[in-house]
Amino acid sequence: MMLNRMHDEVTNLLPPERQRALSRNYFLRLTVVMVLIASTLSLVSMALLIPTYVFLTGSANTKKAHLASIDSTLSSSEEVSFSGRLTVLGRNVAVLSTLAHTPSPSSIIRKTLTISHSGIALTGFVYTPAEGARPGTLDVSGSAETRTALRNYQLALQGALFVRSAELPVSAYAEDSNIAFTIRVTLAP
Repeated sequence: MMLNRMHDEVTNLLPPERQRALSRNYFLRLTVVMVLIASTLSLVSMALLIPTYVFLTGSANTKKAHLASIDSTLSSSEEVSFSGRLTVLGRNVAVLSTLAHTPSPSSIIRKTLTISHSGIALTGFVYTPAEGARPGTLDVSGSAETRTALRNYQLALQGALFVRSAELPVSAYAEDSNIAFTIRVTLAP
């Protein structure tokens, strides 16, 4: 039993300076081993990141090349389409500027309907806008009860401020009543 007890009690016979030096060496070795383990882990992790870096670099280069090819394709096709669109827009501006100075068909028809037309039944309107030097026209169709009503309506149309002339074919006067007619109204600019 005594042996067992002695074994449990360890006696250090080294002087205190030597014990401190031994303890210092132990911690120094422990620190060196920890630094070596950390360095080894860092190197291994960097080595494992190399394939990922190579893959991502290759993927980025591929995408840059694809983007450059798309860019060159778009720039060449866009230049052609851009000039085409610019030409179309120029034509549209010209049309819109001429439309800005012409009266709308609905306002012309409204003005025509305000003219007294007793004994006249209006059935249709055909508007042709002005083009260049050619003035706009409005064809007014309908039927008149009598020749007098038709003549009065034609004269009333000619007297309107927005009308340059109102032409009615002479053949329209062939009937005495229920006269179908079409008056060509030339609009004033």
